[in-house]
Amino acid sequence: MDPAPEYIKSSYKPAGKLKGKVALITGGDSGIGSAVAVHYAKEGADLAIVYLDEEIDAKATSEIIEAAGRKCLLIKGGVKRAKFRKKAIQKAMGEFG
Repeated sequence: MDPAPEYIKSSYKPAGKLKGKVALITGGDSGIGSAVAVHYAKEGADLAIVYLDEEIDAKATSEIIEAAGRKCLLIKGGVKRAKFRKKAIQKAMGEFG
């Protein structure tokens, strides 16, 4: 993206409100979805991110999450199909319990 998004301010003080939680975020590879994912990670959650095509953006978001000390599972696919949605949930549950 140009200009590059500001995912989180350096002055942000996390409170650990999501410690021990797991979130599955669709569209978490860029833009608002990525900012939400990064904030969830800063608050202590592990993430499963569903993305459609943006492999580079998804990997960049994953790296930010992992740098925050959280786990991130990337799941590529489209949420329009019920079969895929079920598979994505199963993958997240298999990874995080």
